[in-house]
Amino acid sequence: MPCSRPIVRIHYHTDCYWFSGSEATLMVLLAATLEQPGLETEFTFRAWPEYERGLRGKLDPRIRARRLRLPDPANVKAALSRGRSPRVARALRGGVSMMPIRQLCLVWDIGRMYAELRRSDPDVVHINNGGFPGAISCNATAIAARLAGIPALYVVNNIAYPYRTPGRLLDYPVDRFVARSVNLFVTGSNAAATALRGVLRLDATRQRVIPNAVVRREPRSSVTETRHALGVAAGARIVLVVARLEPRKGHRYLVEAITRLPNSFDDVVLVVAGDGPERAALEALVESDHIGHRLRLLGEHADPWALYAAADLVVLPSIGQEDFPIVILEAMSAGRPVVATRVAGTPDQVVDGVTGYIVEPRDPAALVVAITDVLGTPGRGEQMGVAGRQRYEEQFAPDRVVNSYVDAYR
Repeated sequence: MPCSRPIVRIHYHTDCYWFSGSEATLMVLLAATLEQPGLETEFTFRAWPEYERGLRGKLDPRIRARRLRLPDPANVKAALSRGRSPRVARALRGGVSMMPIRQLCLVWDIGRMYAELRRSDPDVVHINNGGFPGAISCNATAIAARLAGIPALYVVNNIAYPYRTPGRLLDYPVDRFVARSVNLFVTGSNAAATALRGVLRLDATRQRVIPNAVVRREPRSSVTETRHALGVAAGARIVLVVARLEPRKGHRYLVEAITRLPNSFDDVVLVVAGDGPERAALEALVESDHIGHRLRLLGEHADPWALYAAADLVVLPSIGQEDFPIVILEAMSAGRPVVATRVAGTPDQVVDGVTGYIVEPRDPAALVVAITDVLGTPGRGEQMGVAGRQRYEEQFAPDRVVNSYVDAYR
């Protein structure tokens, strides 16, 4: 007789200030569960304007999703800063950081998420988080799952912070609660797994490495249309970076590398897709280096796949706090060569000298060597792009990643 209850009922929860690479993999998983027989899904997320803008249009409308208003210190800081001068706002935000607001929010969130889990009655709780220490509601969900007697899987999408600052030492009791509440921790790379194991003192049996995944999309405009929209002349070569504009992404080192390219590469145009707090500093750097004519600063772009199709090379110059960058997988799936820095899981993605190059972070000279080799050696970029596409299909295609998670759920 058919069973009236699905084999596995999964409650997904996430908490991010913006829609990042880790969220892209989560969307792949949510969509895939709709096609998996015997799986039933519910998705909750903490309400936050920037995250919800990124989520719009990416969440399959068939997914049962609940937007939760959960307290967070960021809400308090935003409310106190509204209408204040920058100096006063900074002082108020600093004062909030000195108060036990995180702890109060955690207690509230544990109660709220416990009620959510009792309502949804899942077999497994899947917690998706940008890093560790985790977002308050993610940690609360892990503890609530333990209280409700529900197995929890916790995905950590970045390198765990060690206990090297007073703030991190204060996190220690909560970290221990979370470590004891979670049945299985998942990271995208071996480097992130090693870091997390060191911070939380985890047994190897409670960890699993499952790479991130992306679904390859078709561009909505042709290469000719995209290059025309970018104002790039025929025959010019495009170096593309798709990343949030924040210091850890290392944009300034790539800008410096572009200024150092030999004269024979004066047709190279740097296209930057993404937005964030580093935008003003990046604009000032470009102005001081007088390379504005070689830069296209796009902000958030509605069709990154069109940019990949038009690019000759994709570069990710991160300097740290990465795990398994989605942009590298997207570039490989689009058949583009990749130059990336040696941080966390990037060496697990890019085969140095085969699908692209791995260089040391904060090294513009090394970026120059890699860029000139790919763009200046006939056929090199095309060969690397083909090899990258093949590696994506063999190692990082969505079906492989989804099956690994389904195996973990079961």
